[in-house]
Amino acid sequence: MKKVIKLLCLAMALTMLLTTLAGCGKDTSAEQSAASSGQSAASSASADNSAAKLQEVPVTIYVAGDRPKQQDEVLEAINNATKDELNINLKVNYIPWGDYVSQVKLKASAGEEFDIFLSFFGELSGNIARKQCISINDLLDKYGADLKQQIPQNLWDSLTVDGKIYGIPAVYAMTEMGRGFLVRKDLREKYNLPEITSLATYEQFLDTIAKNEPDVIPCLGGDLSSAVVCDAGKIGHSIFTFGGDNMSYLYVDQDKRPLKVENYVETDLFKEIWKEDIKAYNNGWFEKDFLSDKDRDGKFIAGKAASMGGDLYNINDRENQLKKNVPNGEVELAIINKGGKWINIGPVNNFGMISSTSKNPDRAVMFMNWLRKDQKNYDMYMLGIEGKTYKLNGEKAEVPEGTDPKDRYNPTPWFTMHFPYLRTWTTDSPAYTQALDFWNSLKPETAPLSTFSYSSENVKAEKAAVEKVMTDEVIPLFFGAKQKDEDYDKVVKNLKAAGIQKILDDTQKQIDDFVAKNNIK
Repeated sequence: MKKVIKLLCLAMALTMLLTTLAGCGKDTSAEQSAASSGQSAASSASADNSAAKLQEVPVTIYVAGDRPKQQDEVLEAINNATKDELNINLKVNYIPWGDYVSQVKLKASAGEEFDIFLSFFGELSGNIARKQCISINDLLDKYGADLKQQIPQNLWDSLTVDGKIYGIPAVYAMTEMGRGFLVRKDLREKYNLPEITSLATYEQFLDTIAKNEPDVIPCLGGDLSSAVVCDAGKIGHSIFTFGGDNMSYLYVDQDKRPLKVENYVETDLFKEIWKEDIKAYNNGWFEKDFLSDKDRDGKFIAGKAASMGGDLYNINDRENQLKKNVPNGEVELAIINKGGKWINIGPVNNFGMISSTSKNPDRAVMFMNWLRKDQKNYDMYMLGIEGKTYKLNGEKAEVPEGTDPKDRYNPTPWFTMHFPYLRTWTTDSPAYTQALDFWNSLKPETAPLSTFSYSSENVKAEKAAVEKVMTDEVIPLFFGAKQKDEDYDKVVKNLKAAGIQKILDDTQKQIDDFVAKNNIK
C-alpha cells in the first residue's frame, strides 16, 4: 500500500508508499488494436449486445495468499454461469504473500501472459514505470459502467496519474489498519491482563509472556513502532513514511506546515522507537531470528507466538487455523488509542491492475465489471457455490452442514474487495465483527498527502545505494540488535554517503509541486 510506518511486527508488506509518476504503459487504444481476434470479437459483440458471438478467451489473475481447495470447482461454475455474457476461461493463480510482489514483477518482465493482478499503492508508480500495467480509461468507458457507479470517485482519483487511470480500487475500511495487531486473547486472559490499548499495556503483556511462557514468542517480528507512535502520549496516530522497499527512509510530519520531507533515520521519532525496540530485544520480547524468519504465520497458528502484525481481516483465518493446533486458542485485535485521532493516510491501498502482457484487456475489465454488477455475482466469486460451499442464513453466509468452518471456501479478496456486497459468516469470531463495526464507525480526517504519489525515477542510483544501507545496517539497528550510539552514527554517515540528500531534495520538489497544484494550506 506509500508506506505507512512498518507497524508492529508487520509481516504482510501491505504498506502504503505514496508515489507519483507521469504516464507509462500502453494506451488502451493501442492495446485494443493489437489485441487478438477474440478481443476484437468481444468489443463488437459487447457493442452490439450479442454476447453469443464472443469467442472464448482465457482470463488469468494473479493474487497473493493460499489457494482454497475448492477454487477450481468454483471457477468452473463461474465460467459456466458467464458463458453467454463473458465467455471466458477464468484462472486464478496464488503466490505466497512474502514472494508476491517480486514474483509478479518477474513474470511481467519475462513477458508471461496474464490479465489481472493484485497490486498496492506503494507499487503504483513502479508498475507504471516498468510498463507492467496499462491505463484503462477507454476500457472503463466501454465495459466498466458498474465499476464506475459502484466505486467512489476519490478512490479512482488516487489511482489516476496525469489523467490516466491505472487500477480498479477495492472498497473497504482501511483507515490506519496498522494501528492494530493480532494478540492471543486466551493468553491475555490466562494472566488476567487488561485489554491492550496502549504502549504500556502491550509491554505488560509481552513481559508477562516472556516470564511465564518459555515456549511462546511474545512478539513475532522485532518492532514496536505501532504501539509507540499511536500511543496517546506520543503522536497518537499513524505517521507518514515512504520511499523504501524493505523499510521507509523518508518521513513527512503531516501535522506541521510547511510539509517537509526528512531523513526518517535522523528524526527524534526514529530514535525513540529504536530505544523501545532495544528494551524489547533485551527483555526477550522478540523472536530470536526475526530478521530472517519467513514463517511468522506458521509460528502463530502453531501456537508458538503470542502476538504478530495483522489487522481485522486476519482475525478469522488466524483463529480458525490456530484452533487446529490450540483448541482453546482465541485471537483478538489489539488497537492502540481507540479514542484518539484517526487519519486516512491514503484513500486506496489494494486494487486490481490490467497487465501490459494481457491479450484480452477488454474481457478482463468485463469480468471485473461483472464482479461488481450485483450481489449475486460477487457472492459467486467470494462465497462459491450456494448449497455446496455456502448457504445463506438471512444476510449472513453459513457453511453447509458437514463442513468444518476452518475449511470454508476463502479466496483472496483484495483485488476486488467490495464492502457494499461483503457478507459476514455466522461462524465469524466476535472479535472480527467487533473490529469491523469499529472501523465502519470511524469518521477519520484526510491527510494532506493522501493522494501524493512518490517517484524515485530521478534518483535510481541513490535509491539503490540507500536501500542497501537500510537493509544491511538500519534494519538491525532499528529492531534493537545494534544498540550503541556509534552504530547509529555509522548508519547516518553511510546514508549520507549513499546519496540520501539528493533523494530528499528531489522528493521535496515533488511535494512542493503537489502542494501548489492541490492548493494545500
